[in-house]
Amino acid sequence: MGQVRFRRFDVVPRPKARSIRADDITLRSEDLLEVSLAATIRNNALAVPYGGHKLMRLVTRELALVLSLFERDRVGEPLTRHAAFADSSSHIRRFTTEVVALGALAAAVDKVHGATRGIAHLDALPADLQSLYAGGGRRIRPEFRFALPARVVAGECHGRDAREPQRALVAALERKRLGELLTWSRAQRTDQLCMAWTWVQSAGTTVDLFSFPSPGPAPSSPRRLAELRRALTAHPAELFEGSPSLSQEVAVRAGEAGLRGILLERFTGEVERQYLQTAPGPVPGLGEPWHGEWVDVPSPYGDALSARMLFAVSEAGSRNWRTEEVRPRIARAAADEALDIDADGRTLVAIDWRPRDPHEAGERIRVVLDN
Repeated sequence: MGQVRFRRFDVVPRPKARSIRADDITLRSEDLLEVSLAATIRNNALAVPYGGHKLMRLVTRELALVLSLFERDRVGEPLTRHAAFADSSSHIRRFTTEVVALGALAAAVDKVHGATRGIAHLDALPADLQSLYAGGGRRIRPEFRFALPARVVAGECHGRDAREPQRALVAALERKRLGELLTWSRAQRTDQLCMAWTWVQSAGTTVDLFSFPSPGPAPSSPRRLAELRRALTAHPAELFEGSPSLSQEVAVRAGEAGLRGILLERFTGEVERQYLQTAPGPVPGLGEPWHGEWVDVPSPYGDALSARMLFAVSEAGSRNWRTEEVRPRIARAAADEALDIDADGRTLVAIDWRPRDPHEAGERIRVVLDN
């Protein structure tokens, strides 16, 4: 994990206003936030929409490119881009910063709202679910949805290869976009809305998170609850022996916000199952039930191997890997062995910054997860 400067802003629009003024935005706090590149890669693999069925080998190689243009992320040290970043083409710089921006948004949501259970891009949702999360927005709407136990967070992220605002607390383009999202926030009364801007520079990274007021309690209409129940039936949970299950009765008692979060969690599971269908064989050293492969991350100059990256999916079903027992072992592996691991549900991303023999690296991951 690498540190970023993290600024939290509250956005409190004036009643019936059609734009956001500078004094509608208040800096709540400024702190440091740890952003994991391994978690960034995993969240992008799960959330970003692709043209067709998820091809695991393609996605792995696509996202490994990002690691070529960033330095190793270390706990307590700034998250920085590689010196060669400035020499790359503009479309590669845009791609890289947008990937990191989603990772920063996910880290910010986890810090502010708690651990998420699912993530989805609105355009990646099947047609029967899109209408449940669009919130009335067509062209202007936040792209991502995060599932929490009692609510859904709607988020938008932007990455920029530039310094954070210098002459004003908030950049004009940040305020302009907040004004555009204002209409969407008023058209729906279910999701917490936030927007993150990530400013990437050679010396460090700044993340600005803007949060609109939480929607107040609103009664659920019978029609909407019926739509949610139909969607739960159409997207059933995949149950494994020993895995937690959620009965339809419990789901109904969760209320509309809980049902919407459950659906997002199930859709994330559907994406993971798509990856399993196109995954390579068992990971050397890690073995069953994990399927995936290590790919090389060359240095931007082609003169060395910077790292190896593993994207893997489990055929054993979803599991919570972020337990009090596993997290310290993951932290020690990163600090002592230059092996960064992020795992949740049934997907895993590991970055071996050493890099060692893939079989040995797989064995080390197995010890960290299952010791």
